[in-house]
Amino acid sequence: MSTERGHSLVEISELGLDPGVPKQELRRLITPKSVCEYRALLASKASLPEGLILDPAAGSGGQLLAYGKYISKHCVGVELSPERAKYCGYVLSRANSTGSFMTICGDGIDAHGVMAAVKTQIGVSSVSMLHVDPARPMDTQKHSVSEMQPPLAKLLESWSEYISSGEQGPAMALDLSPRLAGQQMSEIEHIVTTIFPGTAMTWEWLSRGGGRVDRLCLHTGPLAHTPSVSKSVRLYNDGSFSVLHAREEELDSEDSGWPNYEVMEGDTVALVDPVVTKSRLRGVFEDRLGYNRGELIWAKKSDRRPLVVLREEIRPGSEARPFVMAQGKAVGRLESDLSMMSIDSLAALAMENGISNIQIRCSCEPRLHKRITNRLSKIMGSVDGMSGFLIEDGGTKDLMLCRDVEK
Repeated sequence: MSTERGHSLVEISELGLDPGVPKQELRRLITPKSVCEYRALLASKASLPEGLILDPAAGSGGQLLAYGKYISKHCVGVELSPERAKYCGYVLSRANSTGSFMTICGDGIDAHGVMAAVKTQIGVSSVSMLHVDPARPMDTQKHSVSEMQPPLAKLLESWSEYISSGEQGPAMALDLSPRLAGQQMSEIEHIVTTIFPGTAMTWEWLSRGGGRVDRLCLHTGPLAHTPSVSKSVRLYNDGSFSVLHAREEELDSEDSGWPNYEVMEGDTVALVDPVVTKSRLRGVFEDRLGYNRGELIWAKKSDRRPLVVLREEIRPGSEARPFVMAQGKAVGRLESDLSMMSIDSLAALAMENGISNIQIRCSCEPRLHKRITNRLSKIMGSVDGMSGFLIEDGGTKDLMLCRDVEK
């Protein structure tokens, strides 16, 4: 094992790339800065025990960099790849923060070897918090949990001797694939509770507003949002965030309550951030709107654009508003697929309803999406009007044009 230490803060975007790490691989290693800082901020507010913060698969070192910024503890990153370890060491060696850093090129499962090196260098012999972001197959749902690298069960078992554990269990943040299926999540919970019985756990689905679940993380011990077991987070570019959360008994059934409602002209509709449905917090979302449970019409199930029909528009001050990607009034139906052949009909429908700018919020191939938006801009570029968006109807294969709610 080789080690590097250092104390300075530098933005990853400002670094020259280490030629030993291919750019494409480096992109996969880097967690967005806003996500790293959000997690570090939450961890800084938890009652963490004595010891160091450990990332046994540190990648680019960005997450450790954020922990060091907010928490005055030693931060240790372990990387198996010499090229990645070198890059991680370079990032952390230039950090300027309240914490201090140590990079180890070695196997993150070798807890005894890592801690021997740590104790020699900085004299710390216990782990306060474990952050794990294992490599996983691209098609996560078709692979087993055991195929994560390093294997989660072996990793946690190896570190169980060193990580401090209080009444709620050890402090761990397990950064996992947002495509995990329910059975795989249950397997991970089983691994955690087998090694650390009675550990508090909260699953967190995080969105940055792009119409997808960006991150899925299991928080344990003092990092868990107890007594809630499920949490949705909408994270903004400025670092602020909004949260929905619920206890076990408040969670929805994953598949119930989707009637495939046919949207009618005049309906007020909204596209909901998918973190709400993925985290099974539809009922909590309804509560925040002032609806009774089961009263809101969930018109179309979707991994990207869940559709609801509202009795009235959602006001900006509502706790549910941050989890709405778009809302508007359905003004017209397009009884055809979205294609280059249907653009003229769509443009005519838009102009009839005072809409001059259309956001495509239905399924569309990326290359076709660009061609369609370019063509619409040419047709409607000189037209004055409001903004609108195009959605898929919940009960038919038609498309519905909606006029944005005035802001």
